[in-house]
Amino acid sequence: MFGIGFFEFIIISIVIIIFLGPDKLPEALMKVIKIFKNVSKTIHEAKSAIEEEINLEELKEDSKKYRALLEKNTDEIKNSFSFEELENLKSNATEVNSAINELKIENTQEEKTSGAKEHKTKAIK
Repeated sequence: MFGIGFFEFIIISIVIIIFLGPDKLPEALMKVIKIFKNVSKTIHEAKSAIEEEINLEELKEDSKKYRALLEKNTDEIKNSFSFEELENLKSNATEVNSAINELKIENTQEEKTSGAKEHKTKAIK
């Protein structure tokens, strides 16, 4: 403990007992214990604050790296498609969408006519 051996600790304790006396010794020990608790608490809080700051710096560095990587990938994607290719994709998507709409219209018309035929056959029966 603090580089003090057992015999040194006993000698210091005897000197304190003689100097303070048995009346004041418990109060003095309580004060010393409170001081040690406060010091250790302060050291722990400072250590936690320093670790938190270090962690924040690491997080900032990581976020900068990810942002740079994201910007690089975004630029690569933008550069990989030409404007003409994007226009072709857009026109193809429009054609596909219109074809789908036409099929939907045809299906609904067929359903209506088949429903009418079924209705007529039921009426005839």
